[in-house]
Amino acid sequence: MKTIVYYYTLTGHCEGLSGKIAEQLECERERIIEKKKRIKKGFLRFLSGRSAMQKEAAAIEPVSKEPGLYDRIVVVTPFWADSPTPAVRGFLDRYHHAFEGKKLGLVITNLGTDPAKAFARYQELFPEPLITRSFTRAKGEWEDPKEAEGIRAFIAAFNA
Repeated sequence: MKTIVYYYTLTGHCEGLSGKIAEQLECERERIIEKKKRIKKGFLRFLSGRSAMQKEAAAIEPVSKEPGLYDRIVVVTPFWADSPTPAVRGFLDRYHHAFEGKKLGLVITNLGTDPAKAFARYQELFPEPLITRSFTRAKGEWEDPKEAEGIRAFIAAFNA
């Protein structure tokens, strides 16, 4: 079964996490690239949350690895302002048809949002049930000593 990990990242954290997941799944991965340039640092970075709350779907670059060619798909993304990121919303709008009938996984990072609420909001966008995992941090705490354990748990559930 062919597997791929797609990821969206603004600050780089989801890139690292997606690499660890792809390594353990022994699969390819590809970055979801938003055409709009967003502010990555400072207080103004939080303005990105407004577009997420307004359920905007961002314009994205086409991916080079077509989702329809894979049997299993994992998406790694942050969760902004109690809402899915505009980039992932745009990705799912563009490739929604390719996700039907696939085994789907979703890994999110956030700064304290209730993961159940996050997963419910993302599930609305996916055509199939999701196998999920959340990595929640307090502000400034991007190193998680339990990250490896969380990745192993997600991989075990995804491979079941």
